Order: sequence, then C-alpha cells, then structure tokens
Amino acid sequence: MRRRTPAMATLNYILREDTWGNGYATEAAERVVRLAFTTTDLNRLEAMHHPANPASGRVLTKAGFTRTGTSHRRAGDGIAVPYQVYVMQNR
Repeated sequence: MRRRTPAMATLNYILREDTWGNGYATEAAERVVRLAFTTTDLNRLEAMHHPANPASGRVLTKAGFTRTGTSHRRAGDGIAVPYQVYVMQNR
C-alpha cells in the first residue's frame, strides 16, 4: 500500500507464479484493506491491473473493490496499455 494523498492510497501486489490460485492475494488484499480503513485516516483505496491479467481483477473484486474504468499507461515500447482501474471507499 502506498499513500498518494492524505486520504487515498494505492494497493499493489506481486506473487510468484507458483503461488497463484491459492487465495493468497485475496487474503492479503482483504487484510490490507481492513488495516487501511481501521488504523489510518484513509478513505479511499485504488488499484489497477494489466488487461492480460484478469485474475488480479478477480482478486480486487473479491476484496471489495469496484471496477471504475481504464487508465492508459505507456509500456516500454511506447504503446498505451489500458490498465483496469478499481476503487474502494471506506465504508
């Protein structure tokens, strides 16, 4: 988790391929969300994933995030990639 403004942070994660499909990312994301909203003054979390990685979108949805759109990011070759953007507001 990285604080971007006093009230908003972004959630990031990377897992080794041999750990995929075990629920680790979902469990970790849920714990970070709980920690963020109970021990800090954050009121918004954001996350995004590469369009070729739909499993990360499922992780974010299971953790309570809502898909809000796309954000085009330039890759190393200069081509814009439409990352999927997700948001969660403090409940």
